[in-house]
Amino acid sequence: MITNMKEANILWVDFLANGERLADEAEQHKLITHAVKSGITHMIIDAKVPFGQTTFQSKYGYHVSTWSDGRFDEWKDRDFLSEFLSKMKDIDNIKVLANVDVFSEGTTFSRDGGMAYDKPEWKVTFYNDAVSNESNAAEYKDADTIFVNPIHPEVIEYELNIIKEVCTYNLDGIVVDRCRYPNIYGDFSDLSKTNFEAYIGEKVKTWPQDIFTIEKETKEVQFGSLFPKWAEWRALNIKNFVNKARNVVKSHNENLLFADYVGSWYPLYFSEGVNWGSETYLPNLEWTADTYSVSGLAEELDFIMTGCYYPEVTIEEARANNRPADWYSVEGAVEKSLEVINGSIPVVGSLFLKNYKGNPDQFRKAIKMCKEKSNGVMLFDTVYLEDYNWWNILYDELNTAKKG
Repeated sequence: MITNMKEANILWVDFLANGERLADEAEQHKLITHAVKSGITHMIIDAKVPFGQTTFQSKYGYHVSTWSDGRFDEWKDRDFLSEFLSKMKDIDNIKVLANVDVFSEGTTFSRDGGMAYDKPEWKVTFYNDAVSNESNAAEYKDADTIFVNPIHPEVIEYELNIIKEVCTYNLDGIVVDRCRYPNIYGDFSDLSKTNFEAYIGEKVKTWPQDIFTIEKETKEVQFGSLFPKWAEWRALNIKNFVNKARNVVKSHNENLLFADYVGSWYPLYFSEGVNWGSETYLPNLEWTADTYSVSGLAEELDFIMTGCYYPEVTIEEARANNRPADWYSVEGAVEKSLEVINGSIPVVGSLFLKNYKGNPDQFRKAIKMCKEKSNGVMLFDTVYLEDYNWWNILYDELNTAKKG
């Protein structure tokens, strides 16, 4: 199971950002060498990317080499998971986990991607077309990722089948990402309405206004009387899927790690429809029902990574820059994450390296903060270490932290 998570140094390898370079197997070796020298303990590699394609040869999904603009042509008839894992087989001090981007199944910029175009009935239905781009179920207007409805039975079966395939590889664990709704505006399909009414035991009198309304001029959302139960119901839908995914993983091999990657901004996470906190955590927010804690999914996981996506590292910096709350900083975000998880599982503070472009000292400071406050640090993403030539920083900070 989990070992030494206090010293977790996790490196994410996003395929969309790194896949073209890593088509050269010499670059795969180079990456692994950097990781070993830098003191990385866990690497996360993509098995299914945010637009639905798989990096391995799936019986169910489209392979990344089918991308219409040819960017991944060099991966035709190849299997990224197999290639990468074969190079890691003699490296015992780094665990390799595969990431599955769950409910994202297409791109708005072309007809590339997962099943959103093959199965249009799977796509998220928005509150109204004011917040969508041609009603394609993107995360937000002009976004490029198309989402599918997390409660559609065929969607659930499909995504679990992908996870089952990934489990057959010689991995140390599975990570789920984008295991959520796209935003607050989805899903308002007839299927969701019927299921929600069954959950609350009554018909919604005014649909969807009893959930929330959108102010015409400002586009601000005004919560309706049923919004707290709606937030709870959506979060339970995600928890139920996560439970199913966990069972798939653990039934294959109970020693496989199972983790989730979420945003740290819990007070605003009604938008994503996920309660990633512990069942023992009792939030008291404007939008939470008294029973909201039943939707907490932390106990389904072995550990969680929370994105602390802020250029400000300390709470003091956030206050100096007039941020709305202390958790708009790496330090505050980690503290909020620990509060919400309530000791149930390890928490790994996660950094978006682009936030520190041109400011390597702030990057060093952010690494130290995550290592000090949480069960380690997760670095998103490898491409920025390459672009900014920051491998030396990683080597210094992770090895120094390990020695300390």
